[in-house]
Amino acid sequence: MFAACPDIPIVVLPANNLVRAAARPAERVETALTAAIEQLTHLHAALLDPQGASPAATAAMDAAVEGVGRLAAEARVAPMDAAALTPIVPNHEYFGVRTAPIDDARLVSEVTTIVARALTDLRVARLDLNDQAAVVLSMVRILRGLLAADGSPAAPSPTGEDAAEVDAPYSVGSDELTRWVITHHFYFVLNLAAADAVSRAITALKALDRDTALAAVEEAIVLVRGFTAAMLHSGDMSAACYGAVVRPTMAAPACPVALTGRTQPEHKAFRKAMRNLIKVSAEPFAKLAAADPELAAARDALLEADLQDIEKHVIITAKLVGDDRSIVQGEDSESAIAVLRTMRHARAESYRDLMRFGDTVTLIGG
Repeated sequence: MFAACPDIPIVVLPANNLVRAAARPAERVETALTAAIEQLTHLHAALLDPQGASPAATAAMDAAVEGVGRLAAEARVAPMDAAALTPIVPNHEYFGVRTAPIDDARLVSEVTTIVARALTDLRVARLDLNDQAAVVLSMVRILRGLLAADGSPAAPSPTGEDAAEVDAPYSVGSDELTRWVITHHFYFVLNLAAADAVSRAITALKALDRDTALAAVEEAIVLVRGFTAAMLHSGDMSAACYGAVVRPTMAAPACPVALTGRTQPEHKAFRKAMRNLIKVSAEPFAKLAAADPELAAARDALLEADLQDIEKHVIITAKLVGDDRSIVQGEDSESAIAVLRTMRHARAESYRDLMRFGDTVTLIGG
């Protein structure tokens, strides 16, 4: 066992990678979901108040934390036997994540718990207001996905013996290693949701369903900006703390396999969806804008958000790692920053013609 924080209960993500519900939740959960969405929406507006930061934003944050915490408690179901679940990658073992086929009630329980923990920590995090707002807006998007709109019947609430088996909620710690883990849980959820949104956009584009495609791309923009901000949230610590407390937990002897984000299945799902999107929607920006300016602008914003994600990855790596190599790199390799910049330039090169202001950087072979 090499979980970074063994005291944090294991979270179970859906084996089908879908973090949206197909059926309406139980009535009490639905009521709490609706209230939490309203509180988060209010918080988002307060964080971006044109008049600047105010006591109202603090009050809105407190109310949202309380409301989402209440939602998570209302949605809790009896825990699964996590010991029977095998992590599919070392990253999951480290972060305390498992995957399994789960029903909507358990999905709502897991996702609302993850959101509640991340929001509780966000209240004390030293994060830029705009990034806080991006995290909060993505939480709104995630919770809306748990309110199925197809009119299916509501699931029953746990009662009797089942209700008695529900554990008391985990109390979020305030140390940096705990922050690292619980914000990554939310980051994983956002990656799955973004991959799903992009995949739905691809399906709609193939079917020439323009309105559905546009809505899915706009949803993906919110989610990508959200997971970028969640990444920054996870790194809210000093370089000295990262080097002494967090980084050692991801390599020997604490962890038998040195971890890398390249093997993280949730982000890999998103990257695959983006590669497929630019194959299906391959028209240059000017051509698409002439035919459908709104769709062209939305695609441009999504690609821009994706580029900014890796650019901010460079920035946070520079802050926490400096010019050192990554854990998985050999002695003769470039720095982690140089590797990330190469990845960024390759991505920008593949997006160049599809964007309004495409990056003119070209990779040099050799």
